[in-house]
Amino acid sequence: MSFWKKIFTFKIRPNNKFGRILHLISRYFAIFGGFTLLTAALISIFSIFGRVVFSSPILGDFELVEIACAVAIGSFLPLCYLKEGNVIVDFITAKLSKNKINFLDSFSSLIFGLVAMFFSSRMILGAKDMYIYQEETMLLAFPIWVPFIPVIASFFLLTICCFYTFIIKINLIIGK
Repeated sequence: MSFWKKIFTFKIRPNNKFGRILHLISRYFAIFGGFTLLTAALISIFSIFGRVVFSSPILGDFELVEIACAVAIGSFLPLCYLKEGNVIVDFITAKLSKNKINFLDSFSSLIFGLVAMFFSSRMILGAKDMYIYQEETMLLAFPIWVPFIPVIASFFLLTICCFYTFIIKINLIIGK
């Protein structure tokens, strides 16, 4: 089987209903992030085209691209975590038993889940402050609290994914 065929046929399908629903929601978030990133790329292309051809770029193009990239990155995190697409330095753990590796994975999932939960709570407070003080972007006067909503939802979903992974790894350790 060729390298590219392995890449495109690689799928992780959870055994339980909650895991399948979590994967599906995470996949929809990633698709949303992809469309958001595509929109940011198109804004950049049209702005550069307008700058070169008409000497008039899209007003606030960098603000829109900045917001879109933040939303897209947040949207990719849950699916990336569920597919174990995060960076792992495994040369240290290469010779450990599977139970020890699962223990380390479960511990890191727990820690990452707590960090994601902390970020979610801080972003909620940040969005609340941005809403109360009506903070806006400089050129477009776009309310800054609006892009916080999908990012908060993404981090909340990431929190659930981390705790789900923690439970799955613990179950692998105890043999359920």
